[in-house]
Amino acid sequence: MKRAILISIVIVAVIVAAAGFVAAARDAKVKVLFLRGGGVHDWKGCTPILTEVLNNSGDFAVTYTENLDDLKDRIRQFDIIIHYTTGLQLNEDQETGLCDFVNNGGGYLGIHSASDSFKNSDRFWEMVGGRFAGHGGGKFTVHIYDAEHPITRGLQDFEIQDETYSHNYHKNATMRCLTRMSRGNERQSMCWISHYGKGRMFYTGNGHGRQAWANPTFQRLVVRGAYWAAGLKVKDPPR
Repeated sequence: MKRAILISIVIVAVIVAAAGFVAAARDAKVKVLFLRGGGVHDWKGCTPILTEVLNNSGDFAVTYTENLDDLKDRIRQFDIIIHYTTGLQLNEDQETGLCDFVNNGGGYLGIHSASDSFKNSDRFWEMVGGRFAGHGGGKFTVHIYDAEHPITRGLQDFEIQDETYSHNYHKNATMRCLTRMSRGNERQSMCWISHYGKGRMFYTGNGHGRQAWANPTFQRLVVRGAYWAAGLKVKDPPR
């Protein structure tokens, strides 16, 4: 009798522990380090727009930083980094921290002027794949170039008021183009992904100002990219 009671207690304890484990796994969120600052872009006004969308999904926990030294060690506390800066430079320790983070399995999302940052770092250029070369502007159509990738599957071509970034590409980089634009002589890729070591890299040239950040399809594209960079099933943000 005592043995039967003991077995019952053990079974109940195992069930409770398993339920707690499942609940903890369900409640776990992707930890996002949102690096922003520098240059002429309205990073104070734009970044909260996307942060609200990420928070509303229930799957992400966002932390802002404007401190490049957080790339040295603190970055390892996070799952992915979202990058929206302009014209800043990395020192050797910051470069090593960021690139090793992605190489070792972290996720990276670069938005717009991220490619116009850290131009003193060849390793960063290789990781992202493109370095800012110039831009146009106005309203234009973003074409879904690769409709098979989970990030863009089901998306339709969309219009956006934005800048039309063009890039110089690193000789060692291999990217998969997801979207592009076509307007006269401007026929460049506007979004691509790649793998860097064990990590996943997503970049979009869209995202100059608030009109672009408020565009629902831009938001869908970046949030889908965040799920993908984190190694999760791609989902749309809540409407």
